[in-house]
Order: sequence, then structure tokens, then C-alpha cells
Amino acid sequence: MTLKTQNIGYWYTNNPDDYLFKDVNLAFDKGKVYAILGQSGSGKTTFLSLLAGLDVPKSGQIFLEDQDINLSGLTAYRKNAVSTIFQAYNLLTYMTARQNVSTALEITGKTADQTEIENLFDLVGIDKSLIDKPVLQLSGGQQQRVAIVRALATEHNIIIADEPTGNLDEETTQDIVRIFKDIAHKQNKTVIIVTHETAVAEQADIIFELKKKQFSQLK
Repeated sequence: MTLKTQNIGYWYTNNPDDYLFKDVNLAFDKGKVYAILGQSGSGKTTFLSLLAGLDVPKSGQIFLEDQDINLSGLTAYRKNAVSTIFQAYNLLTYMTARQNVSTALEITGKTADQTEIENLFDLVGIDKSLIDKPVLQLSGGQQQRVAIVRALATEHNIIIADEPTGNLDEETTQDIVRIFKDIAHKQNKTVIIVTHETAVAEQADIIFELKKKQFSQLK
């Protein structure tokens, strides 16, 4: 399953010459970890929002298996194909870790198998004693792991993460990166990480850098 962009561009004003990026042609394949590297304000999070179907490009198209995601509908695309992990986690803070995952499954119309959910928590290193605690009682690293479980439980083939290690210490960062690499390489999913951290980007299979309104491949 390939996700690709065709000549996409984005700008905030009515002036196309005042663009964040334009004529971007990139491809993302299953089984690999991709890093979108860029400094704050470079436009990388906006690019992520386009890949995630949260916004639409001002020009160009995005294709999933040669089908324009706009034609099939962005709601359907988000429901069936892509999961987004946010820097702020975007967990429902009044719920437990388990309830956050179960709720996500209900939204996507999938059945919440509790044994499978518990296995996913175990996969990312969340102890069973924490699963039924309110997420606000968990550390930042633990909350990020809950967000990853929520993404995995939907069984989507594309996982997009926005600065997933931005709020974490170095040891936890390495754990999270390892999890993403396992998701791509062992589960054959497409993992796209947006980051400003060079050390995180260097662990990806492929690095695209957004700098001075242009993308270049560093690796």
C-alpha cells in the first residue's frame, strides 16, 4: 500500500506565491519508517495534516493506492486507513487508558476485543496495572504509549505521528522510536514521523527534510 503526493502545495493567504511548500512529490511505502524533518514553523506539521486527511492541499492531490483520497472522502480515509498520533496525545483525560482505546475502536466501527487490547498494551510496555487507571495518572511517556495503542488497535496501515517524542526524556524517546520501528518492520505498516529532532529522524529508514519551502531526501 503506497501513499503518495502529486504536486501538492499549501499556503495560508490568498497569494499562492506566499507558500509553505509546493509541487511536492513524495511516496511512502509499507514496511518503512519515514521521518519528515524540519524546524518549527517550516510547515512540516501542516504537511502531516494533509497526509492524515485533516486538511486539504491548496494544489495537487494525495493518492492511496492510486485513488485520490479526496474522491473517496477524507472521513472514510481517516476511518479506514490512517491513524494519527499527536504531540499532545489527544487522549480523553476523563477516561482510563483502556477506555480511550475502546472508544477509538467504537468510532471506527470495530469490535473491542479486550484480550487483544491488553496484548497491545503489553507490546508497548504498559503494565496491566495501569490499563484501568485514568490517563492523567500516567506519565507523559505512558500517555504516549496509550496513544500508540489507540492507533494500533484500529488496524490501520498508515501511522502518522506529530513530534511523538517532543515531550519525552531521552530514554523514553528511544523506547518510542523502537516501538515505531517494530510497527513498520514487523507489522508491515507505513510509519511517518514528523520531528525537529535530528537524532530521532536519523533512526528512520528514509528522511525527507523540509527546509526553505522545499523537500529534499537526506537518506
